[in-house]
Amino acid sequence: RWLRRMWPLLAARKWRFFGALFAALVAMVAGVMIPRVTMSAIDQGLRSRSRPLEHFVWILGAVALVRGVLTYWYRTTLYTVAYDLESDLRTSMFGHLTRMDFAFYDRVQAGQLISRANSDIRSVQMFLTFTPLISLNLVSFFVAFGLMLSIHVGLTLVAVATLPFTYLSGSKLRNISFPMSWIVQGRTAEITTIVDENIQGVRVVKGFAAEERELGKLARAPTRRRGANVKLNAARAAWGPLRETLPRLGLAGVLLYGGLLAIDGDVTIGAIVAFNAYVVLLQAPFRFLSFILIMGQRASASAGRIFEVLDAELDDDRATITT
Repeated sequence: RWLRRMWPLLAARKWRFFGALFAALVAMVAGVMIPRVTMSAIDQGLRSRSRPLEHFVWILGAVALVRGVLTYWYRTTLYTVAYDLESDLRTSMFGHLTRMDFAFYDRVQAGQLISRANSDIRSVQMFLTFTPLISLNLVSFFVAFGLMLSIHVGLTLVAVATLPFTYLSGSKLRNISFPMSWIVQGRTAEITTIVDENIQGVRVVKGFAAEERELGKLARAPTRRRGANVKLNAARAAWGPLRETLPRLGLAGVLLYGGLLAIDGDVTIGAIVAFNAYVVLLQAPFRFLSFILIMGQRASASAGRIFEVLDAELDDDRATITT
């Protein structure tokens, strides 16, 4: 539901957004073609010398130029859209807060509002803007997969054998990260609340000589957040190396099986070189897929915290903000 509620903000600049995504798609597909051109250059330009090597050099140069121009344009455009979205979200939240009555601010901690207007909006902005871009890697995956099948089916199956495990490790990390991300955001808002209350009420604190008590409160708040952060980073430390190792295992399998095929003359040296590059390209979308899931869980938690503020109504006794 939160994505549907955010769509009007993105629809206001949909032409720039989808134009940038189309440019990104063309750039990614061009990148997928580079290993295939390299394979032809090795087999036809170096080994059999059936075609001049300069021909492939010009092709690679043209592809690199197109990718460079398109990459510059779509990244610049997406960053512009991202900051516009962030500005719109903050303006909407601030406009809503200016219409709330005094009773609302008596019930809600200022630090919670500040945290939701900063870190939570940034999480939602990053997800809305960059997740579609990362999702386009799946298109490059299918293009690369088709090109690999056209070269050798068995070697393709070896190259993709580790992909399910890459996805499963990312899903496991996501299931741990979601509740921890919510807790970390809430504990961060708690620290912001303590600092804000002490700055705003510094005369009261000094008047009652409560400096030591407030310092103790501020010292305990980061300790509470540290526990959630440690558990979150422990999960990343446990599952991150596995996600990094799996592509190397796929590469090792390609080199082993591809080497045996090359000895028997079933594949060329250029094909093995191309498969080495494609293994990395194939793994990237699955690694990014788990990253999208983690980012989506965090954005969902942040969006819930944002709409908790935006859905608060005037003179509504139930308009409270959970920590």
